[in-house]
Amino acid sequence: MRLIRFSQDDSQPHFGVVIGEHAVAFATLRQRSGIDRPALSDSHAYLAGLPDSEGAARELAAWGEAHLGKWPEGERPKLQEVRLHEPIEVVALFDFGLTPRHLRNSADTLMKYEKDNPQTAPILQAFAKMLLTKPPAPPPGVPERLSYYKCNMNSIVGDDQTIPWPLYTSRLDIEPELAVVYGNEQQPVAGFCIFNDVSARDVQAQEFIGGFCLTKDMDKGNQLGPYLITADEVGDPYALQVVVKVDGAVRYQGSTSEIDHKAEDVIAWLGFIASIRPGTVMGMGTIPDCTGLDHDDFVDPGAEIEIGFERLGSLRCRFAAPAHPLLPSRWPLRPALQKFHGR
Repeated sequence: MRLIRFSQDDSQPHFGVVIGEHAVAFATLRQRSGIDRPALSDSHAYLAGLPDSEGAARELAAWGEAHLGKWPEGERPKLQEVRLHEPIEVVALFDFGLTPRHLRNSADTLMKYEKDNPQTAPILQAFAKMLLTKPPAPPPGVPERLSYYKCNMNSIVGDDQTIPWPLYTSRLDIEPELAVVYGNEQQPVAGFCIFNDVSARDVQAQEFIGGFCLTKDMDKGNQLGPYLITADEVGDPYALQVVVKVDGAVRYQGSTSEIDHKAEDVIAWLGFIASIRPGTVMGMGTIPDCTGLDHDDFVDPGAEIEIGFERLGSLRCRFAAPAHPLLPSRWPLRPALQKFHGR
């Protein structure tokens, strides 16, 4: 199933399902069918009610598929006519670094511009050394330690977003990731979606100590969607092709096969620290070769970006042109950004 949260005009988001090419609210399905399923009232109830709620959702989706053509169009809008929000109401968002080659690529590009900086170069050198060192095995009964950072809960958005360009960066970047959505103890993996962790790269080296604030916490900097895909439709989530198009042309390509841990490892580590609530989302690491930082090849303001994951759909965004003059960059000025400096 493709589960969604969608709205029309400025209405409140509805929790629903994709039937064919239509967005259909579970509230509509419950009313039309007369089949009452309270666990489908919203995404919180759905995730807390797994696995029974997934069965209920399938039942209503099947009923809706059989009867869809009998309803007014307003109750079954086309997907392209609605706004797709983040597919669940997120209660926590953690981003893990589980793709070593992306981390190595990133360290190389960062060092290219930071090698003469006495404050940041030693940190990056230590980071690169850490990546090459195999960590010791954990004590018996303790899950493997996995590094993550906590994302800005005020900046979560869905599909087809315009990302404001922060005035403090000249290297705004995408980060395509596989995201795992936590259900509950009975069904920990509720499904998967695409996570775009927008990042400002020319300020990142300064924030390796103290947290990625400027780097990661900008407006609309955590993009999720377009759907929550149930596990049965994903197959092997660690064998999905990833293609990023910029202005309609293929720019980056990669695969989830480079994620070096599984969702179960992430859930075990988080659960060792504290209880995990339904609606927790976990990014599994940036797909190597799918960012500007991997190649030192960055997207310009105004570009239309489409992040496509096999079986998960496509998550769209665009980088807005800076609304104010940009602050001086710590890195060499890119020609495409020249007109936004010092005007």
